Amino acid sequence: MIRALFGAVAIAGAALAAGPAAGADDLSYPDKPGRYDNDVPGMNYEAHLAAPCTNMERFTFGRGPGGEVLQCRWIENQWPPVYTGFWVASYELYGVQEIGAPCPKPQAAAQHPDGRPMLCLGAQGWQPGFFTREGFFPR
Repeated sequence: MIRALFGAVAIAGAALAAGPAAGADDLSYPDKPGRYDNDVPGMNYEAHLAAPCTNMERFTFGRGPGGEVLQCRWIENQWPPVYTGFWVASYELYGVQEIGAPCPKPQAAAQHPDGRPMLCLGAQGWQPGFFTREGFFPR
């Protein structure tokens, strides 16, 4: 009798414990990475903030686990020297754009059809390059 009771409690406990684990994949992040309207060709959906990356020249954009836009960039003056880039936070992404086309607002990012990153420079429109605290670096 006691064995049957312990067995029933063990089975019920296992069923209750397995329930939340089965749905854990859906609760990991409120926003699953995937296709967004402003995504660009070559987008990396496995990016993580501050993780190393190697695509620093073309097709530099990615999305983090929560859907945030990241860009693969070289970080200067690292010690000890590191020969990869790192995923860093990026401006809001506006898809694929042409050089000189009007842009919606300053501090916005886009990608040229050939994969180069672009930045909105106000009246100059979209220009290939990136911005750091030292200034704008055309590509």
